[in-house]
Amino acid sequence: MSGPGSIEVTKRLSAPITEVFRWWTESALVERWMGPIGDVRATIDPRVGGSLRVVMSGQGVVIEHTGEFLEIDPPRRLVFTWKSRFTGQQPSVVTVELEPDGDDATLVRIVHAELPEAAVASHRDGWGGMLARLEGELGMEVQRTNGH
Repeated sequence: MSGPGSIEVTKRLSAPITEVFRWWTESALVERWMGPIGDVRATIDPRVGGSLRVVMSGQGVVIEHTGEFLEIDPPRRLVFTWKSRFTGQQPSVVTVELEPDGDDATLVRIVHAELPEAAVASHRDGWGGMLARLEGELGMEVQRTNGH
């Protein structure tokens, strides 16, 4: 459940759950979508206690995000802290839940909690934009795999 200082974003992606999970846990794949604009550099250590670092840059702005994985339940759930200059002194918490929707689609639900009120709208828009970018990348991957 989302509450004050939290957002919830959902999207249906046309890819199997194991593939979507890979796109959240492999640095090279995260770099292809986890940024609303510009360039992304990511270092992902997908294990409980492992760190993540995502640096988004574009339009003259560089934003570093850091965190730690709190829970990993492949391929259904990831929970990690998320800290940047926009999330306040305490790390916020991101929960990603994946649910199969047929054989070749996945429902993605992101809950980003413990955000400062001033950061709620921008993070809702940011995650929405990033999921749209992930959808596009997965679509291109399917086309490459199918030889189109």
